[in-house]
Amino acid sequence: MELTKTSRILSVFHLFRYCSEVSFREITDLLPVSEKTVSRDILLLRQAGVLHIRYSQKRKAFVLIDAQFHEPEFPENKTRKLYLEKIIRLCTLMVEMDGANPVGWYREHYPALSDRTRQRDFAELLKIGYRIRYMPTDPWGEPGHYSYEIPDTYGLETFERRSYGS
Repeated sequence: MELTKTSRILSVFHLFRYCSEVSFREITDLLPVSEKTVSRDILLLRQAGVLHIRYSQKRKAFVLIDAQFHEPEFPENKTRKLYLEKIIRLCTLMVEMDGANPVGWYREHYPALSDRTRQRDFAELLKIGYRIRYMPTDPWGEPGHYSYEIPDTYGLETFERRSYGS
C-alpha cells in the first residue's frame, strides 16, 4: 500500500513518539522521500502543535524537546487550516484513543464528526500499522465491538521500506 501525504506525516509523528532523536537519514531510510519533503512534513507537524523538536547540528539529528501538544499556528488559508485540524485529530487519536472502546472515545471527543469521517480516520491510521478492528457478534450472542492496537515499535518494524511502482 502506497503511503499518502497524510499517512507519511503520521508516520513521522509516530517515529518521534517513540524516538527522542532522529536524523534525516533515518527518516529517509524508513520512508522513501527526500529531506526536503521530510522538512515540510516536520514543519506542518510543528504548525499543528503536535511536534516540538529542534535540529541539533552537533548530533546531526532532530531532538524531541517536548512530547506535549502545543497551541497550533493556524494559517489564513481555510483549506490548509482544515488539513491541520485533521492532522491534529489523527495525532490525538494516535496518542489518546481508548483501546477498549475506540468508537465511543471518538464519538465523545468528536461528536460533530460523521461516522464516515471516523471510518476515514481509522483507515488512515490502519495504513501506518495502527489496528482498529471490528469484531462482529459472536455465535453466543455477544454484541460486536471494536478494538484498537498500537503497532509494535521496537526496532521500528512498523515502517517497512516501501517501494513505489513506476
